Formats: sequence, C-alpha cells, structure tokens
Amino acid sequence: MTRSEAEEKRRKAVEFLRRISRDDDADRFDAMDADDYTAHKGTELLENPTRRNGTMPRNLSKSDLQAELDDANDYIEELETKLDSIAGIAAGDEDEDSDGNGDGDDQD
Repeated sequence: MTRSEAEEKRRKAVEFLRRISRDDDADRFDAMDADDYTAHKGTELLENPTRRNGTMPRNLSKSDLQAELDDANDYIEELETKLDSIAGIAAGDEDEDSDGNGDGDDQD
C-alpha cells in the first residue's frame, strides 16, 4: 500500500480503537508511523507507486521531437490502413481467391 493509504488506515484504526474504549491500543497505534503500521499489518509500503519506469528523452530539439511525432503519425496511419484492410476482409468486402479474377481458379 502507499504511504498515504497506510497513514489513513492507521488513523482509522486509532479512531476505531478509541470508540470501543481500547485506549491503550489506540495510543500504541497512534504512536506508529506508516512504516511501523505496515510492518504490524504484514504488508509493505510501495515507494512512489506513480513513478514511471520508462525514460523520456532529454535534450531533444523541437525539430527532433517533431520528426519523431511525424514518424509516429505515419506509423499510426499505416496501422489504420492495415486494420481497415483486415476489417474489409472480415466483412467479406474482398474476394477470397488470390488471382483477383473472381473465378476461384488460381491458375492462369
């Protein structure tokens, strides 16, 4: 769990223990930090769970970034064309024979 989740659960545990008149236990939980609480619960804290493992290229010029964007857009268009072709085949828009004359005979 994250540090904030552990802290929130610890705080709720303290409130609950006070409501049921277990003040000594509430004091013990109140003295814990997030690390102590997760150790008590047998869980682990996630270190910076929203951090990405990938790296962004640094020191690229605007023209380099634009070139990469253009390449990516070209690739997307190529994939969309392939998907349209596949969708057409799946919908039966193209003949299933390979010679293109529609007679089903692949020999010339």
